[in-house]
Formats: sequence, C-alpha cells, structure tokens
Amino acid sequence: MIKKIHLIFILCVLCHNLVWSQCIDPLSISPGFPCPDPTYKPVCGCDQVTYRNDCEARYRAGVLAFSDGPCSGFEFDMIPNFVGDNDIMRFTFVQNTGRTATMYVLDYYGKIMIQRTLPASDNFAAPFIFDMPEVNYMRPGPYIVIVFNAQGAYRFKKFVKV
Repeated sequence: MIKKIHLIFILCVLCHNLVWSQCIDPLSISPGFPCPDPTYKPVCGCDQVTYRNDCEARYRAGVLAFSDGPCSGFEFDMIPNFVGDNDIMRFTFVQNTGRTATMYVLDYYGKIMIQRTLPASDNFAAPFIFDMPEVNYMRPGPYIVIVFNAQGAYRFKKFVKV
C-alpha cells in the first residue's frame, strides 16, 4: 500500500513538471532579447501572465503557447514611462468587456490631473490608442495612472515627469 502511495506521488510530481515544461521552455528564456516591435499587443501566456506582445512572451519569457489579448478583461500601457518636456506619452487601452472605462492621472498628493472616459470595446484586436500632450504641462514628479472598468476592476501604472 505504501509503495503505491509513493508511486502515485512520484507520478504526480513528474506530471506536474511535464505540464510546466509544455508551457515554458527554460532554454528559450532570454530576458535581454531585442524585440524589434515595441507595440503593445498583449498576449495571455499559458502560465496566465499577460505579456506586452508575442515576442516578449516567446523569446524573453520562453512561453510556448499564448492567445491574443490580456489574461484579464482589460489592460493598458503607456510609452514612455519617463516623460520629458517635449515627449508625447502614448496610451494604449485594450479590453473585451464591452463597457466604458475611466482613466485618472493622479499627482503625488492624489489630486486628479487628467480624467478621461475610455470607449467600450469587445475586441482585443482593436485597441484604443491616443496621445496625452497634457502631460507636458504638468509639473515634474511621480504620477499614477488608474483605469477603472464598469465592473469595478482596476489597473494602475506609474510614470515620472522629468
């Protein structure tokens, strides 16, 4: 009886390792791989992590299987994260919830500097992209961008105005 339990345990460990190895190839992981296209086209890896694009998933993280769109119902990205006086911040929003979302840009003290309503979409392949020139007129310092969707879920990211 005890030998059977040990055998089952060993088989479970081997199966777990086999499933993990089918999702991520450790020999393909190259964090410094130069992905030539910085475009934000999120993909959901088989490890349930959202990656910036298929190049980042495949070559930088070694993910073998992924699907288009983020793992959650929505995500956003901003480029650049350090904004100078003449830089233009590009904002990309993707979702499949079919409802509008609201974006807030908060300063260090929690004051709302920018507020926008983001359009509804049911398609990850059609992201909402816009520039935010208003950032150039903001004082230097750290800022937080928070996006709330209609279901109450939220995502946030930080950027610095230099």
